[in-house]
Amino acid sequence: MKYSHSKAMAVFHKIVKLVKNGVLMIIHIYAKVSNNEFLLYLGQLKKPQS
Repeated sequence: MKYSHSKAMAVFHKIVKLVKNGVLMIIHIYAKVSNNEFLLYLGQLKKPQS
């Protein structure tokens, strides 16, 4: 019984780790994309309007 419990915990921790990594990756990609859009927006502000 104890073995199966520890195995279940190991699987649970593995899933939690994968979810955390996935969330961090999504946040990182989103930050990159929004940062690029922000830089483009700043670039448009700096251009003189003709």
